[in-house]
Order: sequence, then structure tokens, then C-alpha cells
Amino acid sequence: MQFRGGSIPGTIGSGPALLRSSGARVAAGAVLVTVAILAISMGGCSPDSDKGANSSSSGDSQLARIDRLRSLPYAGFSEEKSDHGADGVVFQDSQRAVNGYTLYINRALCSAHLIDQDGGVVRSWSHPGRRWGNCELLTNGDLLVVGADYPDLPGGRGFTDKSRCALRLSWDNNVIWKRNIPAHHDIEVTPSGRLLTLTVSYRRVPAIDPSVDIRDDRITLLGTDGIPLEHRSLYDAFSARPDLFSFQPVKPRRQWNRDMVDLFHSNAIEWMHYEHLQNKDPLYALGNILVCIRHQDTIAVVDWEKQEIVWAWGQGEVSGPHDATVLENGHILLFDNGLGRDWSRVVELDPLTRQIVWEYAAPEPTDFYTRSGGANQRLANGNTLVTDSDNGEIYEVTGTGEIVWHFVNPARDKRGHRAAIARAKRYSAAYVEKIHRSTDSAAQSGAAATSR
Repeated sequence: MQFRGGSIPGTIGSGPALLRSSGARVAAGAVLVTVAILAISMGGCSPDSDKGANSSSSGDSQLARIDRLRSLPYAGFSEEKSDHGADGVVFQDSQRAVNGYTLYINRALCSAHLIDQDGGVVRSWSHPGRRWGNCELLTNGDLLVVGADYPDLPGGRGFTDKSRCALRLSWDNNVIWKRNIPAHHDIEVTPSGRLLTLTVSYRRVPAIDPSVDIRDDRITLLGTDGIPLEHRSLYDAFSARPDLFSFQPVKPRRQWNRDMVDLFHSNAIEWMHYEHLQNKDPLYALGNILVCIRHQDTIAVVDWEKQEIVWAWGQGEVSGPHDATVLENGHILLFDNGLGRDWSRVVELDPLTRQIVWEYAAPEPTDFYTRSGGANQRLANGNTLVTDSDNGEIYEVTGTGEIVWHFVNPARDKRGHRAAIARAKRYSAAYVEKIHRSTDSAAQSGAAATSR
């Protein structure tokens, strides 16, 4: 049985309750699972075997709908005009929200902003281009970015993988380096100090489709200067372990000016880094990498040296997932978009028991749904930061699903549609204040040297 609870914060002082005229889309809910969880299939339900041909036809129709949803581009702006009376931080419970600074990325505006707890902008970064994916704020204040340059197709209506890039910007938004590599979605610093990203390659795999290439994502290791050093093919890693994983079909389509099968559409990577977990299970070995794969409805762990997966989960449980991350207790936090189900949730999975032990969803499930993107972060006090990408909102929820901090993106397009947020991440006050001190000190030293 599945239980949901939680409530929408009401008025505090003169602040409004967190409701939208379209039906309280950000209403909060959560579930703590102490018994069995009702498994949710890729389409939201499983056809009963005794329903015969009608059930089979319905299942085929649902799969076709999910495939169509996968083929749609990521949203740059919300589908509806903003109906909020206020932007920025529209609600916070300062006693229960985690104090810190939130970095959020405007996907279509190629910009990132670091804001304080009240929504004040502390620092901004931008660079001309077509799209930004994830960004990572480094300890010295530099910003790592994956993105794409301006459209390179005729008429400026799109871009190919040749336009993709990775770049590093300084605290003052100066370009330190830029690499024109087919990087996409995610980038991080590994425990060794090198960089990890996802890149694109193409290959013909007759077992998947004899007539068109597959888009084979690679886990790619970069030097600190952004130059590629090594890579691992996801197709090779997954196909090496048919005992752990079976590919689900993805239809070929014309995309980025070519016909291909976007077999993986991976969107998040994370090098295992918790030393205290490595003796708990081989899954957490420090040479392993967690990867999230949208089109296979899967999260998996790849052994970098063996070039094969050692664990996989998700098919039949989640649909179109994003932003998998390992928690300090060994559980995995994951954004389940719910393609075909039409409602989203954040789940916490125990990978050893393969059981969902917690989830966040709206009391009325369809009130919370983002088709593309989505992100989640477990905070120091147990709260969870949730990015509702397509609707351009971020909110922090407690373990029981109550919203204690809520941010609405103030950026709009000319039609009044809110800018989508690729991801958001909360950094501690100490982390950002240390950057401030070091950059201020460097600036003062430079000024003193100039005056001599």
C-alpha cells in the first residue's frame, strides 16, 4: 500500500499560500515506506493478462505515447504564462529551511545565478550560446558548464552535436577555457580532481537497428583543462552484462539533422566518493560510476576499469528519470519524471534491497509534473531540494513533504512564459563565504600589486 501525506504551507505574516490558479501544482506530499511499495509501471499501470487484445492494444498505444514524449525537445520555457503574483523566493520557513546559497541554471538563457536564502543574487554567470546543462560551482569560485553554442543548422532552427561544448568560467564570469567537445547534460569534479562528463558518439549496431546508427553515450574523463583523456562506451558496458540488463526498444527518429536511435539519453553521472561505503558492498567501490539513463528508464553503476555495469534498476519502476545521486547512507536519490504517467516524484531507493524507502509527490499526483529535466538534492538536515524544471520553480521539502522554501524563476520570454531551470543545487553558507574571502583577498592582492 502507498501512503501520501504532507500539506501546503499557508500564510505566514502577509505571505500567500503556495497555490497556483491551475490547481496547486506545487502541492507537497511525501511517503515514508515501512511496508511494501506499490510498483509503478512505465506507463503508470500494467495491463491485466486476462484483458486480451484490448489490453494489448492499449499497452501499445501507451508505449507509442511515451516514445513521442521522449522525442520532444527539452523545454526552454514553461508552456503556460506565469500566474504567480510574485517572483523569486515567494515563501520560506526560516526555522526549518536549510540556510545556504542556491545555484540555478536557466537552460535556454545560457546563464546561472547564485542566490541567497531570500532570493538576492550574489553572483551571475552567462556566455553566448544555445543551451546550458548542468553547472558545478568549484571551491575557488569557478563555474564548470556543459552547453551548446548557437544553432548551426540552416535557418538557425537547431544545433548538432558539433555545437556542444564544455567551459570553465571564473568567479567574475571570464572564460578560463572552452572545449568544443560533444559534452551534454552533466559535468563534475572526480575525487582525483579530474573532470567527468557525458559525450556523444555514433555507431552502427545491427542488433539494435541495422539501418541507422545508435547514439552511444560515453562517460568521458577530462583533464583539469577540459581536454578529453579517456572514455567508456555505455553500449559496451551494458551489452557486456545481459544477465543484469536488457535493452528496451527505442524507435529511430530524425534528430539533430540525422536519422538515429537515441538509445540511452543519459543525463547524470557521479563518481563514487564515499569511502565509508566501499566496504559495505562492491556496488560502492571507488572506481564505480553511477549513471542515469532516461530512454532506458534505468539507473546503473559502471565499473570504470572493467568497462561493464555491475548493477542496474528502474525498468518498470520509473519512467524518463533524471539526476541520480548517492546519499551518505548508501541510498540513491532519483527524480522520476513519470513519462506516460503524467506526474513526477522524487524517490529514495535502497539499491541493496532494491526497495523504494521514501518518496515525494503531490497529494494530487498530476499537480507536480515536469516532462523534461528535474533535479533533487538531499540537504544536511534531511530536507530535499526539488527542481521542477519545466515550470521554472525550486522548492525545499521536509521528510513529511511540507514545503519550507519556494523559489519562482523571475526570468521570462517575450510572451511571459517562465524560463525553465535545468538544475538547482544548494551550497552551504560556509562554502560560498570561503569563496568570497579567497576571491576578495586575491582581488586586494592584485590591486596592491598594480599600485606599486
